[in-house]
Amino acid sequence: MTDTDLRLAVYDIDTGNKPLAVKTVGTGFAFAVASELHLSGTDGERRLTLGDGQFLDGSFEIAGAGWLFELAPIGQSLLEGAGTVPVLSHRIELDFQGPYILRADQVASNPGAQTPLHGHRGPGIRRLIAGRILATIGTTVECFEAGRAWYETGRDWVIGRNIHSGENIFVRVMVLPAELKGGKSSFVPANAEEADRPRSVNQRLLGEFDLRL
Repeated sequence: MTDTDLRLAVYDIDTGNKPLAVKTVGTGFAFAVASELHLSGTDGERRLTLGDGQFLDGSFEIAGAGWLFELAPIGQSLLEGAGTVPVLSHRIELDFQGPYILRADQVASNPGAQTPLHGHRGPGIRRLIAGRILATIGTTVECFEAGRAWYETGRDWVIGRNIHSGENIFVRVMVLPAELKGGKSSFVPANAEEADRPRSVNQRLLGEFDLRL
């Protein structure tokens, strides 16, 4: 197993009208879930509308209310202060060699939909935007409400079932092999029988970022 000495974290961001300066030696992904986000960095300025996201590297400014994912060295302190609240942080363990990408996408499912028993090609954090999920992750069963964030190793077999009366929608950020670049699926069915089951989800690629680990 490859120990990368990295952590992946997700934060609530609410800066009001005043931009928040973020300094990280890692990579961030800003997601507009509560309001528009205004970003300023080395690539210039950008406005994110609801449901949109953007990768950010190094130092940048962010204004508005939303979520920020951050991949950084395990020894780097979590971002804390005015307008920033850590929600979840987890050490990343990889069982594949680089090169790597960081991918962000959005996954939606209809009421009653259930995934096959599956894993993924890499680890990551998910956070539920809307709905209610009954999730089996390895030997653990848990119910996730909107706003909840959770970590998946990719190696644990997972089943997710929409137990909400409406659509479930979550955003996820994963570290994956670079061979999957371009939105290629990270899905790994547990066996041939599970591979034949319908996945019953709709995915939208939000972005990918080449990692230099």
